[in-house]
Amino acid sequence: MTRRVARRRDGADHPLAATFRRNAAGFHEAAEAALPRHPEATRYFLAIAIELALKAHLLHRGVSDDWNRAYLRHDLSKALRFARRAGFNGAPAALPELAALLGPYYQVHAISQMSPEAIASVCWSQACTTVRDLIDAVVEPAGFDASDHEGAA
Repeated sequence: MTRRVARRRDGADHPLAATFRRNAAGFHEAAEAALPRHPEATRYFLAIAIELALKAHLLHRGVSDDWNRAYLRHDLSKALRFARRAGFNGAPAALPELAALLGPYYQVHAISQMSPEAIASVCWSQACTTVRDLIDAVVEPAGFDASDHEGAA
């Protein structure tokens, strides 16, 4: 059964979408900074950045934060699926696999319990690039202005 996506009567919540996008970029930066010494933190920060970036797109498209919180929660694959239904087509090719790997652990706050095999199956510096590409892809279609595009060259 497909759930309908609740939309706000007055349209999208652009300020909240911009905040989610900025926070996604901040968690991405933290993930890159943590990579050399704290790889577990990197994995956790990347999962947060994915969630926030996808929800930024949904907020911009008129999906309410309450709906996101109630129905998507921390499910990264589900968030990607709903973002695509809401018109997002800029997901990096590696994102579905990364979301599927991190999602089950992230949903139950158990990133620290990822198996060594799961951890070794990913190049985490490339995962950081994938998440940066996601954030960049969310920015352009959502129409965030340049001041919301921190760290861009």
